[in-house]
Amino acid sequence: MKIHQLTAIALAAALSANAQICETLTERTTNLKEIGRIKGVNSEESRANRLGVGFECLDRKVFDPEKVYDKIAKSGLKFARCQTGWARTETQKGKYDFAWLDSVVDNLRARGIQPWFNVGYGNPLYMDNLTNPTGVGHVPLYYGEECLQAWKNYVRVLARHFKGRVDQFEIWNESNHLPFWQPEKPDAKEYAKLLKISADEIRKEIPAAKIGAAMAGSPPAYFRELFAAGAGEILDFVSIHPYDNVPEIAYDQRVRGALSILREFGAGHVKLRQGEAGFPFRIPADCWKKSWHPSDEDIQAKWMLRRFVIDLHNGLDMSSIFMVCDFNPNYKVGGKKQPVEAQWGLIENAPNYRPRKAVEVASRICALLDDKTEPAECAFRLGPQIPEGVRVSRLADVALNAATKCFARNGYPMVAYYMPEDLQFKSRVIENVPATFVWGKAAIENPVIVDPFDGRIYAVTSKFYGGGAGALPVADYPLMLTDRAAIADIAEFLE
Repeated sequence: MKIHQLTAIALAAALSANAQICETLTERTTNLKEIGRIKGVNSEESRANRLGVGFECLDRKVFDPEKVYDKIAKSGLKFARCQTGWARTETQKGKYDFAWLDSVVDNLRARGIQPWFNVGYGNPLYMDNLTNPTGVGHVPLYYGEECLQAWKNYVRVLARHFKGRVDQFEIWNESNHLPFWQPEKPDAKEYAKLLKISADEIRKEIPAAKIGAAMAGSPPAYFRELFAAGAGEILDFVSIHPYDNVPEIAYDQRVRGALSILREFGAGHVKLRQGEAGFPFRIPADCWKKSWHPSDEDIQAKWMLRRFVIDLHNGLDMSSIFMVCDFNPNYKVGGKKQPVEAQWGLIENAPNYRPRKAVEVASRICALLDDKTEPAECAFRLGPQIPEGVRVSRLADVALNAATKCFARNGYPMVAYYMPEDLQFKSRVIENVPATFVWGKAAIENPVIVDPFDGRIYAVTSKFYGGGAGALPVADYPLMLTDRAAIADIAEFLE
């Protein structure tokens, strides 16, 4: 059977399932009563110690950070990935001006956001024939001994200067992606060499520094080659950058695959991190980011919720949303062709620097996914949508249960559940979905649903324990089913 025939069959089945839902589930859920709101947190008071934001590209001056600090501090996000900008710091050979980066680090820390560094890129003082003015993507391994020694000097001075303020150093960005590995083709063995050279210099100044690697997507072959080349002896964490439009597709399997490679090469101590991923507010028609919808603030914020939930449920040590602010025209990458970029920011760029919906939504998910919340195992089932005696497609039921992520908070089960549909469809809420929740000896005596998108809390009349069942609404972003007592410390109840 040809590929296009398989695609047509799959599409027809999915549309059939969706039509059945829309035609059958017309009544509103009647067993919910609004009883309060979740209190969002700012970054200073937040305890969401695994959630962060990208504060990248200031090596290219793509936004004014002074306009952004106070606004992103309202998000509750606790970490910021900052690029160190060798070319911006060393504009005269052997002289380093860290004033711009000092300001970034100190302003973030003053607001409760801890910076971690992505160390790069090239420097036109030591490199010829660059494809952009600041040497973005150009690797110091390929420009002679003077350049490599200058890189070593810079990295060591960087570590010395920020000792006591920054202790995590991710070496280079997306080393497997051609625009960021110039002028040669990406090579995992060469990247391992750069990692070792750089880590040695950093640890001369900060022996306990955490060293990381970063790669575009989650490429299994390159990942394996990197750790086969001995990267596990150098690294404390490794970042993946999964930008999928539907973040759940094969993501759990990719995480398990990455962890298995780490174990295979004796690198089980290396933490897996989601270090850069996001969904834009606006996607131009000719953008490299492929989509069929131009996107909007709701899609961006909902995608962020799904990203944070699946990353933390998979046990990643951090999940970082890309990015804090839209780019201005200064944004450049390596290579001859500059891509058309989207508007990625949680905050608009000049002149308004207006926070988008995602900032407010982040403040609520940071309250929910804080240090009192951990991944957990439980038995929870959604559906069937239509009685099993009826001859209909069950793809919708399968999809519903593919995105059920269980946590525990304050000793109570908390289930994030949703329909993992492509957010570009802007699907409406599915009402009255049967749900069964079994948690062994632990019971949800006072069940509530928390909506992190708008902050509302609803009481559920059904009790979920000992196999008890109820009927719930299902959205295309995570709703949280838990006990009222689990969220008492972060809720404002009406009664």
